[in-house]
Amino acid sequence: MIKPYNLDKLFGPVGFIAGYFIVVVGIAELFSSYKGLILIVLGVFIGFTLFATYVDFNKKRFRSVVNLFGIIPVGSWRCFEGRMQLSLKRSTTAWRTWSQSNRSFDVAEADYRLQLLSRQGKLIADLQRFSYFAKASEALVLYSEKLGLSVKQHSG
Repeated sequence: MIKPYNLDKLFGPVGFIAGYFIVVVGIAELFSSYKGLILIVLGVFIGFTLFATYVDFNKKRFRSVVNLFGIIPVGSWRCFEGRMQLSLKRSTTAWRTWSQSNRSFDVAEADYRLQLLSRQGKLIADLQRFSYFAKASEALVLYSEKLGLSVKQHSG
């Protein structure tokens, strides 16, 4: 069974809002010109393109992808290997944009990432993201059991 997990928007929350705005302008422009179609396509690309991971527990493989327009996955399948490890990491992503009056607008998102690591401890891929540590811990145990991978314990 293949499970898809959305991780992040390619252009962040500001790009997501801008994409919607460009689509609305494109729809309004479509009534007077076919140039609106270009704006609609551009807006859908900016607003809906995202990073995702597909995990196939039956075949023990995963696929880190960029979903173009939110629906076209681009990325290749890779197999889980016995020497890979799983880990949890707290992640904070901050996005900043400026208004015309030169005021900054910051958006910070904090979450927990279930990560796949190589034998040397280097990041291979983020598999899933969670808002709460308890759910992330449950998923870590589930992935470890289903895929037969060890869990890397953090020191400190």
